[in-house]
Amino acid sequence: MPNPLKILLPLDFSRHSIAALRCAASLHGPFAVTLLALHVVASGEVDELSLFGGEPGEFLARRMAEAEAELAKIRENFLRDHPGHSLATEVCVGIPFREICHVAEREHVQLVIIGTHGRTGLSHLLIGSTAERVVQHASCPVLSIKPQFV
Repeated sequence: MPNPLKILLPLDFSRHSIAALRCAASLHGPFAVTLLALHVVASGEVDELSLFGGEPGEFLARRMAEAEAELAKIRENFLRDHPGHSLATEVCVGIPFREICHVAEREHVQLVIIGTHGRTGLSHLLIGSTAERVVQHASCPVLSIKPQFV
């Protein structure tokens, strides 16, 4: 039996990223699949808080705990709805596209499935696209799921 296809699923908890998770689950039928859901707490969030006098360490610990709790809920629901699947989870801190690419390489992932918000124009220019940067920098193929397919 061939090694399972290892898929990384970056989740920002939006409906777009949850759609990517559903897409990955649909691959389980024809392939042996190992899924890893990753949430990146953006380091910029922590930096911004310190500008307003907040305690970065406390904020970071709270954001990490919230992300871990949300991933645990997603994992529980996913495993209930998709018996026979497995879903590992991980939370890290950093620049999202860089951390996604780093984890993909470290975990020897064969595919990243990422939801995209579909921003265009000025909002895309100002906010940027994590999915676009992952496509540009990942060491493996990337499948981006557009909002209209949610």
